[in-house]
Amino acid sequence: MKRLLLLFILLFFVTACMQEESSEETEERVTPVKVDRVENEDFVIERKIAGRAASPDSSPVMPETPGEVATLNISKGDRVEKGETIAVVRPGGNVGDQVELQEIAVRQAEKQLDNARISKEQAQLGVENAEDQVELAKQASQSEASQSAQAAEAAKQQYEQAQQIADETKKLVDEGTIPEALYTQAQNRADQAHAQYQQLQGQKSQSSSAVSQAEAQVDQAQQQLEQAQVAVEQAELQVEQANVQLNQAEEQAANEAITAPVTGEVASLSAEEGDMVTNQQPFATVVSLNPMTISASVTPEQLDLFEKGQELQVDLPALEKEAASVIDYISSVPDDTGLYPVEATVDNAEEDIKPGMMASFLLPENVVEDALIIPTDGLVEQNDETFVYKVEEEKAVRVDVEVIESQSDFSAVSGEITAEDDIITSGQLTLSDGDKVTIMKEGSDEAR
Repeated sequence: MKRLLLLFILLFFVTACMQEESSEETEERVTPVKVDRVENEDFVIERKIAGRAASPDSSPVMPETPGEVATLNISKGDRVEKGETIAVVRPGGNVGDQVELQEIAVRQAEKQLDNARISKEQAQLGVENAEDQVELAKQASQSEASQSAQAAEAAKQQYEQAQQIADETKKLVDEGTIPEALYTQAQNRADQAHAQYQQLQGQKSQSSSAVSQAEAQVDQAQQQLEQAQVAVEQAELQVEQANVQLNQAEEQAANEAITAPVTGEVASLSAEEGDMVTNQQPFATVVSLNPMTISASVTPEQLDLFEKGQELQVDLPALEKEAASVIDYISSVPDDTGLYPVEATVDNAEEDIKPGMMASFLLPENVVEDALIIPTDGLVEQNDETFVYKVEEEKAVRVDVEVIESQSDFSAVSGEITAEDDIITSGQLTLSDGDKVTIMKEGSDEAR
């Protein structure tokens, strides 16, 4: 029991000593830091975005028809003007037979066109004849309708007279003057007259159906005319296509002069006189040197710095000069690298700007007036918060700030700091608000 008590007392003293030593170490901990002074002045942002010069137009040169190079007027590296004859190609194969076949096709198409026009004329006559038949049927229908109307009017009068007699007979019967059998006879005659009147009213002119048939024949003839018109148009198109193909065959049968598609430099040449060339693969390439295109890839944040039609200076280090450019393309879709291509056009009348040369866009400077400027290294970002540590009475004091503009070396901020404050720029990542610090001398590891 005594031994257990002694062990407990010993353990208590050891624990107390360890806590005391730990407390002393915590109290004595001092973090060495480096600081820089806050400045209050205008903050100038210089922006330069690197790019590269490229030819806007690299044009392949190939003949329209395969053949033999009869004449070659260029060598690799030569400068050529747009439209200048650089080669002559003699066509090969059976191009003469193709011309003859196309001539036959033209004659066949023209014959079909003549037949289609004759059919159209016949259809037009059919329409006119059908319209005449409609007019004759209408005249007959009108005459028959007039006669029917007269007969119906007479029947109506007979009916009205018979009904009047029947009504008067009814009155006499009601008075007891005549027997009822006489009224019955009179009413039967009136009913018969009424039935005859209704029958005449319901009768249609026999010639009205003839009018309908004639009108149907007009519609049919009109459809035939429309079909004939379509056939004529198709035949005209076939003649036109046949003539185009004939012209192409005639052009292919003649020697073809190959001209430079653009003004520039012959960048590649893979044929000599006597070689066979095809219309599937170019035998030369001409690269345009004026104007030149300056291309760059920018981040989403940099897109707002560019505007189509904007004029910007570009720096050309290899030529030790600047040149004016005009922004003519800004991509709204990123490329495979996740960046956005931007292109500008530069005048290159002297052709001293070569494809592949480095070139940088010089963007307008942005100035924040009367700003608090600190080294960018002093900023700490944590949990969507941005702050700095300033030194007060040998302690690190956290100050929340808002970054107005930032560059790699310095940033313009706003917050509870003033000019002449010392901002911790090295060692701040391990600090907490209120930690003791010692400022290191510049160029050494000793505290000052």
